[in-house]
Amino acid sequence: MTTTELIPPPGLNPAAFATVDTQADTQLIPGSYAVNGLDDLQIGHLRHIENLATQPDGDWSHMGNADPGQEWLDSYRYQLAMAAYTLGLAHLHRLPAAPCVFQPVFDSLMRKMLRRDVWGYWKDTSQSGKFINPDLAALRDPWIDPVVKENIMYSGHLHAMAGMYAVLFNDDRYAQPGALTFTHAPIFWGMGPQKFEYDFQKLNDVIYWQMVESGWLGVPCEPNCVFLICNQYPMLGFRFHDLRHGSAISEEATSSYKDAWTRKGMLDKDGHFYYFWRMQQDNFFSVGRASSDAWLGAAMHAWNPDLVRSQYPRQSAEWFHRHADGRVSLLAPTVVAARRAAADSGVPVALQDTAYRWTAPEFGYAAMWASELGDEETLQGLLAHADACMEPTWEKGGLYYPRQDASWDGDGNMIYMDPLTGNTLLAYARLNVPGGLMHLYRQPFDEQHFAQPAMTDMQPRLNVKRAVYDPERGLLLTVGGRRPVPTLAHLTISNAPVGKAWSLWRDGVLKASSDAVATGDTVIEQRGDQLIIHCTVLDYSELRIHWE
Repeated sequence: MTTTELIPPPGLNPAAFATVDTQADTQLIPGSYAVNGLDDLQIGHLRHIENLATQPDGDWSHMGNADPGQEWLDSYRYQLAMAAYTLGLAHLHRLPAAPCVFQPVFDSLMRKMLRRDVWGYWKDTSQSGKFINPDLAALRDPWIDPVVKENIMYSGHLHAMAGMYAVLFNDDRYAQPGALTFTHAPIFWGMGPQKFEYDFQKLNDVIYWQMVESGWLGVPCEPNCVFLICNQYPMLGFRFHDLRHGSAISEEATSSYKDAWTRKGMLDKDGHFYYFWRMQQDNFFSVGRASSDAWLGAAMHAWNPDLVRSQYPRQSAEWFHRHADGRVSLLAPTVVAARRAAADSGVPVALQDTAYRWTAPEFGYAAMWASELGDEETLQGLLAHADACMEPTWEKGGLYYPRQDASWDGDGNMIYMDPLTGNTLLAYARLNVPGGLMHLYRQPFDEQHFAQPAMTDMQPRLNVKRAVYDPERGLLLTVGGRRPVPTLAHLTISNAPVGKAWSLWRDGVLKASSDAVATGDTVIEQRGDQLIIHCTVLDYSELRIHWE
């Protein structure tokens, strides 16, 4: 089995740089006791995502951004999508035997994704504009349907989310007719409610044929503009569609896209990925920021790891600011440009330009990138910087980094924090594993996994530190959380082997068995292939169920 070896950027300890296998038969087995489990910070991130997902519809507390039109990079659609991907990575790689931790939250994110306040910007955006099409003489006639054409910056994420839900939870509810329906029903204007009914299959077909029509160069986000990053997420959707429906779209999609862009060229003169391509003018726009490499690299690594990994050492060497105390932040694009210009002269360039104003989720994309590429030293440095300079905040058991519009503190440290990074991207980076999205793309759960014992419900909702099933060691759960008072919890274990003797151990003490279903504060009911555990919880408890 071959691997891709990485050349560490300057200042990076080679021993800390992970080697991630990129072959199709890569084996990263969810359920290994060695790689599973959550620490308190990771649990805090999941709790914050749950807090956001369960806010009343229309309540976007902590998610508001500076752009009133929901067109910028930290808009609701991106926050919801990245929250969903974070849940997917955490379920697959951290808590594979606890779908009940993730599925209800994922459903809430899907519901919010279909709200008009998330996609309603498209009616105006569909008219186009002079920035995205300099040759435009008049605005186009607008349309409301947010997925029928273009707008891959929304439809691509919805496509990936619906497919990811199916492969993670063995549930095709979003493939049912009308499951993805958009309702446009303003109260005081218009000719009455309009509904646009889609499902995973129909959305898949709409995106596929637009890809074909473009010669596989991609679907526009805004009219006339094909953003490379936004066209990575439909690749996930195509793959998940194949896994659920037995199609073979992803192989055609990835090979055709790769061929088309090999001919076109994806890199600018400085070796960084282009940001977007204007179709009518056939010209490229380079943003000159870390996001052009980081966001694209973190997503494209799922299906094209060799290209991403071949570019990472050189690209990342330009963007990262490595502090003497081990923290890692970002160099301002103005500093990067100045260093590039001074490379031949040898004239030193200051590492800070506090006149520069950050306006985009650069820091969060960089953390995602480092986590997916397995650059552990850089990832930990970025997280250390966030924890030291970006005000980590706990609320209702959840951890997030609050919005901060200022760019620098008095000591020249980067402190800018946008809602996308603070709510989801740092959570994604902290919960991911090296090559985590790549393995989700290639090897999500299989039929054997869905037949294994797992915790499928818990009342009330508790924190879960560990949830993994091993045929030899049984089902291991660490549940609880620091409750203010003892709390009676009810945990449902599904797919329990029928007819096999079992024993329940709690914190190393035998509490119940198929011969004696109750001991002290722990009682088990057996209902067919389900075991319902009733137990009093105060702090974390380790539960292990073993079947003979």
